[in-house]
Amino acid sequence: MSTIQEDVHEWLLTQQEWLQVAADRLMRKGVLSDDDILEITAILKTPAGQLVTKNRIFEGLIVGGDGGHELRLNSIGSVVGIENLCPRQPLVFGPGNLTIIYGHNGSGKSSYSRILKRASGKPRATDLKHNVFQPIPIDKKCTISYKYSGEDTAIEWIANGEVIDRIRATDIFDSDEAGYYLSKENAAAYTPPMVAMFESLASASDSIKDYLQAEQDRLISVLPKVPANFLPTVCAKQYLAPQGIKELALKNLLSWTELDGNKLDELVERLKVVDPAALARKKRATKLQVEHLITNLNHATKNYGLAHIELVRMLRSDAWAKRKIATEAAQVVSARLDGVGSPTWRALWLAAKSYSATAYPQQVFPVTNDAFCVLCHQELNVDAQQRLKDFEAFVQSKLEAEAKSAEILYGDVLKNLPVALNQQQIDTQCEAAGVSTDEWKQNFYSFWTMVIQVRNSLLTDEANEIAIPVDEQTENLRILRDYVLQLESEAQRYDMDAMGFDRGQAENAKLELEAQKWVSQQAAAVLIEIERLKKIKIYESWKALTNSRKISVKASDVSEKFITQAYVARFNKELQALGARRIQIELVKSRTSRAKVYHQLRLKGVKNDQAMPEAILSEGERRIISLAAFLADVAEKPQIAPFIFDDPISSLDHDFEWNVAVRLAELAKSRQVLVFTHRLSLYGLMDDAAKKIGEDWKKKNFTQLCIEAFSGAAGHPVEQAVWNGKTEKANNILITRIDTAKKIGDVDGAETYRGLAQGICSDFRKLLERTVEDDLFNEVVKRHRRSITTDNRLGTIHSIEAEDCQLIDRLMTKYSFYEHSQSQEVPAFIPEAVELKEDIELLKQWRTDFTNRRKLAAA
Repeated sequence: MSTIQEDVHEWLLTQQEWLQVAADRLMRKGVLSDDDILEITAILKTPAGQLVTKNRIFEGLIVGGDGGHELRLNSIGSVVGIENLCPRQPLVFGPGNLTIIYGHNGSGKSSYSRILKRASGKPRATDLKHNVFQPIPIDKKCTISYKYSGEDTAIEWIANGEVIDRIRATDIFDSDEAGYYLSKENAAAYTPPMVAMFESLASASDSIKDYLQAEQDRLISVLPKVPANFLPTVCAKQYLAPQGIKELALKNLLSWTELDGNKLDELVERLKVVDPAALARKKRATKLQVEHLITNLNHATKNYGLAHIELVRMLRSDAWAKRKIATEAAQVVSARLDGVGSPTWRALWLAAKSYSATAYPQQVFPVTNDAFCVLCHQELNVDAQQRLKDFEAFVQSKLEAEAKSAEILYGDVLKNLPVALNQQQIDTQCEAAGVSTDEWKQNFYSFWTMVIQVRNSLLTDEANEIAIPVDEQTENLRILRDYVLQLESEAQRYDMDAMGFDRGQAENAKLELEAQKWVSQQAAAVLIEIERLKKIKIYESWKALTNSRKISVKASDVSEKFITQAYVARFNKELQALGARRIQIELVKSRTSRAKVYHQLRLKGVKNDQAMPEAILSEGERRIISLAAFLADVAEKPQIAPFIFDDPISSLDHDFEWNVAVRLAELAKSRQVLVFTHRLSLYGLMDDAAKKIGEDWKKKNFTQLCIEAFSGAAGHPVEQAVWNGKTEKANNILITRIDTAKKIGDVDGAETYRGLAQGICSDFRKLLERTVEDDLFNEVVKRHRRSITTDNRLGTIHSIEAEDCQLIDRLMTKYSFYEHSQSQEVPAFIPEAVELKEDIELLKQWRTDFTNRRKLAAA
């Protein structure tokens, strides 16, 4: 038995019997059923189940292998209604372990990756959408073919539907996973059985606790609800929490004697008299509201009576007359424009005076000597200087001052006119003052309506309507004043009545007795409630036993040995394999929750421990360390399942790219690896990395694919022989394809032919590129291959003649038109079938001639 097994065994023997039973069953069965949970819950409730026993062997405490069935992904095809995928034929991943799928941006690579991520049930998989540029499809589905334990299966999978259980073990790395590993806490994807047992044990404890809580929740109180008026009493408080009351006090609480009844009757009789102190306060509160009504009426009557209206008219007339005199006197002899003295002119003059204090500080306005006009900034001549002095003299004149003073006085009178009450305010004041009859309210409505009319007339200078004084409120005011005297007299009488009897204390005593009488009538329910509360206390003690903290603490210790140390070691190993050891990063355990251990990437040696890698590292560094964390997490899982990498080298430099290619090829030794990329550099590097393992291995396992987008639909697999087969074979395939396109075009029309021919033109352009690499330069230098191969190859280069270069250059120029974007003024004319076939056959004949010439030169 290993040390870790002994440690776990020793710990289990320190636990209560119910927990030992749960652990033993978990190790034997792997999972606890609902019946197991019920049985273990029943054991926990017993005294024997809460004892610590030392005699259990735990035969299931054996670390077993987690090896699983081998899984391979074969293909994805028949895609309908998923994003912009619409391949003419399935994307077949090839027979070997290492497949790289190249395609331009928008060619459908990530869509294939998202399908597999969603179908395999990955936690961060997003819902698959339809092509938003097309009508909403009726169906959204595809066919996923895979091999499980040697058995081939093809499933029609409905997009966003049920997960395909047998491909769950597939691991996928994309930008979302990169961000998750970089910035979030994550639990190790693979948990050894012994550690998993602790996670399951913690989960079982929670399930038992939930079951106990459900039972406890069924212990519903049958206590009648306390009447609201009894809630403040001592009896009611004891009634609501009877479990803490001693036996004698409880007996007294639930009893009701004849003496108690007599006390209550006596208090009721004494309190039949209305509380005089309270009534006195109420009368004075009403009196205060009546006084507010009187004040409002007096104020409005005074301000909107005839005398005050005449005063307003007199002040208005005086202000207007004095302004007219001042304006007429404002005709300054030196003025050149009309309107001097008008309000607009005075505003302009005051503004100029204010600005002069800024332009000419410490000088009295207007400044004329050696000065400029503060408005137009022109130099002041003699006439202008005099004119400014005349204007200031006018402004400072007595007539102007009198006009201004009269206007201010008139404005203040208007400003101080009281505002009328609205209907809601009238209703509120009447209710508070106790004069809420319809007659009183109608009187006030009429009066305040008149106030509104008079006020509006005065504020508009009686331009539209002459102000008519409001009606005198003499009789209403007399009645209200008499009402005030009556209220005060009644309040004083109630004050006298209140002296000598503490009614508040008597009310409290009466309420307490009434509450005690009510509680005594619920005696049976109280006794039942006490028993219920005792059971709840027992359940609380049982639930406390199920606290999973002790399990989490032990799991943390076991996980440190079984997961964290191994996970960190794998991470450091992956960093080294990917050439990223120089990055100051480390994988650390962040916390343990419910026996699950979480880890997080942290920067090493930083002064600010809050600094996170995603905020400090470059984009390329972030990508390489997230890839290392992903590989450390999943690469050594025992299941033989595929790895899928969607654009794994994003933002990486050429050194990191090479290290990634080598690492992915190394992974492919033991399981299937699918790589989607838009980088031709990785496409070439994977070729070199596969070759590094061995030529035989490469031939059996390495597959290069290409997909493209065409006419708004993506995911089309490119003809494999054209893309990566021998150039001679690719040449023949294109000849066959042009013959087929012509036949189809003759039947379906020219438009169909052009669609097929454009794809042939594009592939012919790619074939020309490969002809330069493979035939003209004899594979000495190939794009994106790190090595230059000269052995038995470089000597044939001298066979190249000027005519060879001219031919290929002419064809490259002609067919680049179909591979690269052109301006809208230059439409893409597709060659006729005869012309296109002649060019393809011309290249084929050239290759034959050039090969023969090269062989003769070598001989």
